[in-house]
Amino acid sequence: MKWIREPLVHFAILGAILFLAYAVASDLFAEDQARQIVMDESAITILADGWERQWQRPPTADELQGLVDARVREEVLYREAQAMGLDVNDVVVRRRMVQKMELLSQDLALLADPTDADLRAFLAENPDDYRVPPRISFSHVYFNIDQRGPAVEDDAVRVLEELRAADPQPARAPELGDRFMLPYDYRLQAPAEIQRSFGSRFAEDLASLEVGWHGPILSGYGLHLVHITERVESRSPEYEEIRDRLVNDFNRVRRDRANEALYEGLSQGYDIEIDEAAIEARALPTQGS
Repeated sequence: MKWIREPLVHFAILGAILFLAYAVASDLFAEDQARQIVMDESAITILADGWERQWQRPPTADELQGLVDARVREEVLYREAQAMGLDVNDVVVRRRMVQKMELLSQDLALLADPTDADLRAFLAENPDDYRVPPRISFSHVYFNIDQRGPAVEDDAVRVLEELRAADPQPARAPELGDRFMLPYDYRLQAPAEIQRSFGSRFAEDLASLEVGWHGPILSGYGLHLVHITERVESRSPEYEEIRDRLVNDFNRVRRDRANEALYEGLSQGYDIEIDEAAIEARALPTQGS
């Protein structure tokens, strides 16, 4: 067993002993740290400052002691929950930690306020998102299909001819039709507002109409004669009108891009394997496939 007397063997054994001793000491040190809770001056100052912000005065000695005791209690229970693995596979914990990572990246992305040059460039890239929609003022006469039955369209056409023949033409004549649950008069309504009240088909039909009486036009309620009293065409707003909205939208895009960049960067350090066959087997088939 001459190899036992070789200097290299002695060096290897000594290295192994030192490594083992370091590992044991590190574990013991980490364990000691895990069992230690320190409420030093900086930690107590944070608690006191938080109290003062909320109550607009410094805490009393008893109040501050209560804050410290509560913080220690929270830390003890938190560490014990971790040691028991209560945070493992907890959906709420996972989502909260993911949210905190994203909030961290968002805070970094929003350190600097956007300049007017940034906002004008953003507006130039997305002009359609900020166009002021057209608006229409109108009154209508309602005809109830359920009450009038097959004669409803003939009734509506007859009333329309009367209204167009009148001199001067009345701006409104709801009394010539049936009772309606919504208002008869609408002032400068955008297409989306008209759609919410009467449905998409009705809003689309009104979009192309000029000032005057028109109809019959179908909605989800029945037939209508519509008198367009005013049209305001769509326009591009002035920069100053929408600057606050641009700031919000610009920052939202920056936050989204920061989150995506964070994920892309971190995911490069992982070997990600996805069983596409399992997805296909468990998911509903895509429409049209």
